[in-house]
Amino acid sequence: MGRSKDSPKERAARTEKWMRIANLFFPLFLIHQGFLVYFGTISQAKYAGDTFFLSLIIPVAILTIYNTLAPVKQNAMRYVRTYGLQILAILLILGTSGLNSPLTACFVLMLFDSYRILGMRGLTISALLMAAASAIDVYRTVALDIDSVSSTFLFTGAMVFLAAVLIIIIKVQSVRQEVLEHSREQAETERYRIATLMNNLSQGVLSIDSKGIIRTYNAATLNILDTNDTLNGRHIEEVLTVENDKGKSVNLFDSMKRNQHYTMRDDLFYHYDDEAIRLEVTITPIHAGNSEKAAKLGVDKGFLVLLRDITKQKNLDEERDEFISVVSHELRTPLTIAEGTLDNVKTLYDKDLATTERIQPALKAAHTQIVFLAKMVNDLSTLSRAERGVADTPEDIDINDLCDSLYAEYSQQATEIGLSFNLDVQPQIGSVHTSRLYLTELIQNFVTNAIKYTKEGSVTLRAKKTDEGVQLAVLDTGIGISKTDQKKIFEKFYRSEDYRTRESGGTGLGLYVANKLARKIDTSIQLKSRLNHGSEFSITLPLIDKK
Repeated sequence: MGRSKDSPKERAARTEKWMRIANLFFPLFLIHQGFLVYFGTISQAKYAGDTFFLSLIIPVAILTIYNTLAPVKQNAMRYVRTYGLQILAILLILGTSGLNSPLTACFVLMLFDSYRILGMRGLTISALLMAAASAIDVYRTVALDIDSVSSTFLFTGAMVFLAAVLIIIIKVQSVRQEVLEHSREQAETERYRIATLMNNLSQGVLSIDSKGIIRTYNAATLNILDTNDTLNGRHIEEVLTVENDKGKSVNLFDSMKRNQHYTMRDDLFYHYDDEAIRLEVTITPIHAGNSEKAAKLGVDKGFLVLLRDITKQKNLDEERDEFISVVSHELRTPLTIAEGTLDNVKTLYDKDLATTERIQPALKAAHTQIVFLAKMVNDLSTLSRAERGVADTPEDIDINDLCDSLYAEYSQQATEIGLSFNLDVQPQIGSVHTSRLYLTELIQNFVTNAIKYTKEGSVTLRAKKTDEGVQLAVLDTGIGISKTDQKKIFEKFYRSEDYRTRESGGTGLGLYVANKLARKIDTSIQLKSRLNHGSEFSITLPLIDKK
């Protein structure tokens, strides 16, 4: 707010500047008055002579110019510049016109300058100099038999009185200024503390007045609104343009004015560029208390607005609800079949109608559904571990050893259904640094899928070095995946409409879980497939540098 916001240093510098300007003109006025006496324009009753007058002009001029150009420093020169100029000025006025000159009043400036530079001690010495000058002038007036003793006393007394009043006013103002500065520092400290607290909040905070103009905000607000522009002085509707979940524009300020109480909404969307975020907006009216006092202090009733980005939370909530709904649906069918089949077996036994021919197919069907449920529970367990980060501690894994263990685990299973399980691994590939559990489960997923969807031919586990590290791939000669299905197979619970896929059964979670695991170990799944010609699933991981 203008100069009231200047720091004490700035005010001191400005005061010194004006005092230096004033101290430039006052000695020049004295020299000018001396020349008027010199030429006889003013009475020469107290004139001390040309030699005395002219010998003073040069040192007065030099010291005046020095004081004007050089700033005051905390050294011995401050005494020279202060008292030297005062003594020369006193001698100049005593030797020309005496203290009953109108310019005598200007000595108040010198008294004030002494107080400003040297404090009360400096002022005391300057006052003693003026008292001595007054005594000398009275003595000369009496000696020269000039009838102006009373006017000399009057001028000197008025000057001392004026200087005293001026210093008292300055001291009072200084005390007031100190109190004001202390209050301002306290206010600045409190404002800084509040600003620090606000800027460390994860929620966006906006304070707006009763007209909807933004007065304060925090850093989180700028992050949420994705802007670096200042918001102060702007209307809330200009800054926060939102829509509801039906795409209809919502005027928040109108809502604030209508509802003069706490409100919270989580159905609002804020758009910037091609992206939209979902906002939780909480609005609280600001009550100023005593309305008369608030008006006197300029406190305006308004609103406090809190903003929170709940996009991720809402997406997770919706994904969780959808997931629970789909899992419930997927579990219901096998449970119903298993329950119905086992109930039929129980009924046959209760009626003594149980025979091997009747019971065996029913038990086989029930077993198939139980296996299906077990597979789904296993997939859900793997997914849960990946989501929670369980067993994700990285370790060094030798690729050759990993491939050997996977081959030993699945070769017999492939052989039993008439498939050839091949191992194509380069020797001494090296090691990777990642989660052993996640990497093993990911490759196992590829292998079991390949065995499941390959009726004849072979399944190959391949590991080879590339420019990026090591590529781990599982290739099969199975039914392949259509281009349409390739875009969707990593979605949860997705099952292809191909009858051959349906025949093999499956939860629709395998590749969804595999994709999650791949992201957990900082890689991505690459798929190459052609319908009726087999598929290749691969990932690439960086090798450990052994240098």
